Amino acid sequence: MPDEPVRGTQETGAPSRTAPPGGTAGDGKGVERTERAADLGLHTLRPRWRTRRIVFIVLASVVLLLIGAGMAYWRLNAGLVKTDNAQTGGDLAPVSAQISGIVTRIDVTDNQYVKSGTVLVELDPTDYRLALDQAKANLAAAEAQVRVAEATLADQENQYRTGVNAARGALAATTPRLPQAQAQVRMDEQTTAAQVAQAQAGVATARANVLAAQTTEETARKTLDRDRQLLTQGAIAQQQVDTDTAAFAGAVAQYRAAQEGLRQAQAALAAAEANREQVVIAQHTVAVNEGQIAQAQAQFQQAQAGDTLVRERAQQLAAAEAQAAATAQAVKTAQVNLDRTLIRSPADGWVTNRTVQIGQTVQPNQPLLSVAIAEHRWIVANIKETQLASVRVGDPARITVDVFRGRVFHGHVLSITAASGSATALLPPDNATGNFVKVVQLVAVRISLDPDSDPNVHVPVGVSAEVTIDTRHRGR
Repeated sequence: MPDEPVRGTQETGAPSRTAPPGGTAGDGKGVERTERAADLGLHTLRPRWRTRRIVFIVLASVVLLLIGAGMAYWRLNAGLVKTDNAQTGGDLAPVSAQISGIVTRIDVTDNQYVKSGTVLVELDPTDYRLALDQAKANLAAAEAQVRVAEATLADQENQYRTGVNAARGALAATTPRLPQAQAQVRMDEQTTAAQVAQAQAGVATARANVLAAQTTEETARKTLDRDRQLLTQGAIAQQQVDTDTAAFAGAVAQYRAAQEGLRQAQAALAAAEANREQVVIAQHTVAVNEGQIAQAQAQFQQAQAGDTLVRERAQQLAAAEAQAAATAQAVKTAQVNLDRTLIRSPADGWVTNRTVQIGQTVQPNQPLLSVAIAEHRWIVANIKETQLASVRVGDPARITVDVFRGRVFHGHVLSITAASGSATALLPPDNATGNFVKVVQLVAVRISLDPDSDPNVHVPVGVSAEVTIDTRHRGR
């Protein structure tokens, strides 16, 4: 140590306070002054050496602390790719009208959270409800036509089978016999009675159709008269009057068709009643044995001709069924249009960018608002190309959003874009022009948020974020 020579001087080199043998009293005073000088130098050197030692220790500690901090910082940050050039992203589902109509109600406000299927906007359903009622009425009429066609076909088939069987039976009898002729007459009477009963039922049905069509025509007439009065007052639009005029014309046509059906049914009844007279004629012809075979042959030919009528009735039934199917489809279409007056949310999320207003007339495919889908959130981090070599899909990431300072979100690298921002820019740089300046390019990296990252926090779309990608996990 530095103070050891001083101590050695004091202990061995300094003369004793007692005079050496043979010394004088004057010599003793000189020795005493020498000792005082040595003590004064000793007290001056000691504080200097202590100060230097403390400074040396402090500097060494600071150097060691800086080295340790540097190593710790290197260990903590090596393999981490950081950037503050990041933004949050998400899917925005546009909500638009599928039909035209007037907005009567808006059930949500901006930034409101809604569930999938929640009614957002309501349109006036009056026209579409009337269209649905009209389609249902047309379907009922078409189904009634189908039932009439089925009954007509069944009757024609019955007549055909009965006529064929009767004609074959008559032809089988080579010799006319009175009992057989009488049985044939009774069978004709029963058939004629059935025809008359069916024709009477057809007349009753036709009359009911006429009454129903007449009621519809009167209702349409009253509606048209009322609309014309309202039009003169300016209470309704000309389009409504045109629609009701068309409805009145359709009702008049249905009424006339029903009357024509009644006339046909009455004609069929008259024909059935005329068949009774043929039975009477048949009774008279029974007595004429010679004409029995000729009559049987005529009946057989007539029965064979009935096959053509059966095919015609089958075609009429097929046409009626096709019309019923078309009207049923029209009912479905009208129901779908009525359901579309309630515009619903396509997914869970938050309402944003609402532009629709009450009383506004909207058209199909017109944007009304958007829904920020809750499940679809990600981060787009723009990483320097010099840092991208160590980034891989699946690397964990730590995200902080400027909106939520203090909260940490976790995610994973979802994908790395195949082109830098400059390559996809509207005016990409041309490095072959001679004025090249190297600029570090940025590459977009999409990071998906983990489902359990912080489900109770709504991360807005398009806000700034800071991202730290950990590439060290592959070496552990």
